[in-house]
Amino acid sequence: MLLALFGATGRVGGCFLDYALADGHTIRALVRDVTALAPRAGLEVVQGDVLDAITVARLIAGTDAVVSGLGGAGIDHPGQAQSQGMRHIIAGMEQHGVRRVLGVAGAGILDSVNGGLSHDQPGFPAMFKKVSDRHEEAWRAMRDSGLDWTMVATGDIVPGERTGTYRTLADRSPAKAHRISVEDVADLLLRSLTEGLHKQTRVGAGY
Repeated sequence: MLLALFGATGRVGGCFLDYALADGHTIRALVRDVTALAPRAGLEVVQGDVLDAITVARLIAGTDAVVSGLGGAGIDHPGQAQSQGMRHIIAGMEQHGVRRVLGVAGAGILDSVNGGLSHDQPGFPAMFKKVSDRHEEAWRAMRDSGLDWTMVATGDIVPGERTGTYRTLADRSPAKAHRISVEDVADLLLRSLTEGLHKQTRVGAGY
C-alpha cells in the first residue's frame, strides 16, 4: 500500500514507519523538517505542516490509507496538531476518496465503567485533561466522518520491545492495562491496517 503518514518523526510514528517499510509498503510522510528523516527506499518525505489543509490534502491524494502518530506540543499547551490536524486529514480524505484512517490517543477518551469517558471521571489526573481533550476532538472528527477509522487509545507509552502480546478491548481499556511499549503501539496500528481490524472503534490496548 501507499500510506500517508503524519507524525513520522515521533516515537510511535517513527516505529510505524520502520515496520511498514520493512513489510514492503510505501510511505509518504509529512514533516516540518525534511532533514529529520534519513532517505531510504520506499519513503517520500514532504515538507509541510498538518495545520495547512491544502498541503495535507495534497499528501493524501492517491494514497490507500492514512496513519497519524501525531502528538501534542506539551501538557500545558498541547496545540492543535492532533485536533485540527485530524480535521484537515479527514477533509483531505473525503476530497480524494480515501477511506481508511488510523490514529493514536490516550486512554482518557475510552469509555469508563461508570459511564461517560474516562477523562471525565473524578479520578482522572487534571494535568492530562487538556491533552486528552485534543484527543477527544480528533476521535470525534474520525467518528463523525463515516470513514473506516480506528483510534488506538492507551495508557503510558514506554520504550520497550515489539512483543505482539498486548491485550485489546473495543472502546474500553483492558483490565489493569496501564502501559504498552512504543513498539507494540506501532505493531497494533500496522496489524489493524493490514488485517482490517478494529474499524469504527476506539481500541484500548496494553499489557
